Amino acid sequence: MADKSDFTDAEWKAVAEAPLLVTVTMFAAGQHGPISMIKESAASAKLLAAPGDRGSASGLINLMAAESKTKEARHDAEHHKGGDLAAVIAACLADLEPAAAALKAHLPADEAQAVGGWLVDIADAVAGASKGVSDGEKETVARIATIFGVAAPA
Repeated sequence: MADKSDFTDAEWKAVAEAPLLVTVTMFAAGQHGPISMIKESAASAKLLAAPGDRGSASGLINLMAAESKTKEARHDAEHHKGGDLAAVIAACLADLEPAAAALKAHLPADEAQAVGGWLVDIADAVAGASKGVSDGEKETVARIATIFGVAAPA
């Protein structure tokens, strides 16, 4: 089982921030009001609190989820604020690339797929938490899936 020690500090930071970056990306991609934001936050929090059984990747996913809950991780995710939502999405997606590269470099293919699948599940849950999934949200989920080399949800 992979853990934090399998990654450099920079790689671990990228991997550990990935769940929050996925969430921020989906917030920016969605069209929502305050109620939808609460539902989307709850959907993300649910998958961070209980990632489910992800086979041999479960241990690493649990470490990532725990790290995502820290004050430092939330603070680091805030640097993606901005007035232009397309720029926020682009920056977040670019920042997910190092996480995907680190996972592919240090994990067996099935574990990298499991972690990527979990991250796409977070994106899909956030997108589906409000009254409908927009084309922009579907496209963003698909882009996240591509980054992590997993199939996008149907």
